[in-house]
Amino acid sequence: MKKRFVALFLAFVLVCTLLAGCASKTETPAKTETPAAAETTTETTTEAPAATETETEAPAEEADPRAEKIKIGFSVSGFDNENFVYMDQLMSKYCSENNIEYLTAAHNSESSALMEIMENFMAAGVNGVIFQNFEPDSINGTLEEMIEKGIKVVSYDSDNVPEGTTGCWICSNYDTGVVIGTAAADFINSELDGVCNYFIMNSKVAFMQDRVQGIIDTIAEKCPNSTLAYEPPKIVLAEAVETFSNMLTACPDVQVVCTGYSTCATNIIAEWLPEIQRKGGDLSKYGVFTCDCTNLDLEYMAQTVKGENILRSTVDLGLKELVPMGMITQCEAAIRGLDCEYAEGEVVTFPHDLVDLTNYEETAAKYNVEI
Repeated sequence: MKKRFVALFLAFVLVCTLLAGCASKTETPAKTETPAAAETTTETTTEAPAATETETEAPAEEADPRAEKIKIGFSVSGFDNENFVYMDQLMSKYCSENNIEYLTAAHNSESSALMEIMENFMAAGVNGVIFQNFEPDSINGTLEEMIEKGIKVVSYDSDNVPEGTTGCWICSNYDTGVVIGTAAADFINSELDGVCNYFIMNSKVAFMQDRVQGIIDTIAEKCPNSTLAYEPPKIVLAEAVETFSNMLTACPDVQVVCTGYSTCATNIIAEWLPEIQRKGGDLSKYGVFTCDCTNLDLEYMAQTVKGENILRSTVDLGLKELVPMGMITQCEAAIRGLDCEYAEGEVVTFPHDLVDLTNYEETAAKYNVEI
């Protein structure tokens, strides 16, 4: 009996041992790390939308670069010149549309007047100035002061300026004179057999004297048998008509007159044309040659084609659009820190394209001028 009990007990222990071993083997899969890796992947996937939300946020609105009003002053010799009036109108319109206060003043080609205007502009708190720089040596000290104060300076008609000037818009005056002189010489040679007496109107303005010299040299070279009938005195516009009358009294048989700018030419024509007509002169044998391509120039040339006037050519310097819009945008861009076609410090040279009786209609159409 005792032996039987021991045998049963040993059998029971063996069964328990076997059961314990099976249980141990069944638990082994629980040690795999695969589920944990799956959890990490799931967490990464669920976080992605948050990153997408950050990327699609609307950008903050940029500040308007023209929100703050600025002030720009404009000064030229006078507003009796049609092109200066037109330039003034274009720039005034641009300023009214772009939050710019716009000031103007005429200096009448007087250095003291220009210096006073610049002082007034500074007192008015301008951020920039655009001005006709007819006598650089007299104004450069004032310009240096303005530049030191942070005022942007755009010089029109001269690049003789202090360091730090915002921009210069200049005419190649001698070359422009060559264009005027060539047109006059072609007329003299083709219509007057290369022989005539001619006048050239001079100016007290230094840069205009270079233009006049270009006219003088060109006609002398191309028309050696023609005569400069009167040594041209240096004058201002207000003296042009009286001076011309004195010249005409001294040499009444003059047939050709050249001027460096339009207003002088059209004022002379108003004086001279009635006199030629009174004497029964053949208008086809008279000619006036000038510069600036004003609307009145184009109108007078249309009359010349009809045999009613004597203005035969002018020169387009870009004063109707290129120059005024270029100067005002260059000045504004420098003040506001805007991009501009004309970089700060750039010197821009005007075109000098001949407009004569063969292409004046095309030019009028280009600028929407009714003639």
